[in-house]
Amino acid sequence: MYMHSVLLRFQRWTDAHLTWNESDYGGVKSIILGTERIWRPDITLYNDVREEYVEPTAYNTIIQSSGAINWNYPTILRSYCKLDLRYFPFDQHACDLKFGSWTYDGVKLDLTNMSTSGDTSSFVVNGGWLLTSMPVKRNVVYYGCCPEPFPDVTFTIVIRRLSLYHMFNLVLPSIIIIGVSVLAFYLPPESGEKVSLGVTVLLTVTVFLLLVAENMPSQSEVIPLIGKF
Repeated sequence: MYMHSVLLRFQRWTDAHLTWNESDYGGVKSIILGTERIWRPDITLYNDVREEYVEPTAYNTIIQSSGAINWNYPTILRSYCKLDLRYFPFDQHACDLKFGSWTYDGVKLDLTNMSTSGDTSSFVVNGGWLLTSMPVKRNVVYYGCCPEPFPDVTFTIVIRRLSLYHMFNLVLPSIIIIGVSVLAFYLPPESGEKVSLGVTVLLTVTVFLLLVAENMPSQSEVIPLIGKF
């Protein structure tokens, strides 16, 4: 599955070439510069599946007199996330956003996370998914090509499907159909309605299976819980 994320990226690094003495420049503590005029780390989303990448050069940086640089800007990401639909529609998924430098190894650029979890205060509540947590972890990977370490920072977006819609449109009709099917066995043959009820239940199950197929995500790895039911 492809996941679209609207995020605010906060990047901070130190450039020793962009320091100054505040007393020599009238007490100026910080300045604002465009990104095209300074060096910036090439932090890339490793599992990005966008067809075109747009560099956010329209957003300026804030440079402190100590050389600390803050670059904050909004971005829209499109990443790949493998879903485990075994317990659909009561499923929960963990989708990773893996950020790292595409050019520099860990010796030249030491990438670290600013906090142990992402800021989820701006999450927009919707009727489909609930964001439960977003932990952050720093990893150090050694690839076969190079002896140097390559650090990355991985944000794990943990989302849980809200099952109220599926409960009323899938689970509850299934229970009603099962109840009617059991009721057909208790009808006496002389009533004359046993065959009619059986045919009606069969047609109802056929239509309901079409509805289930439309609402279930397309995949062939596992049979969802609602499908087994």
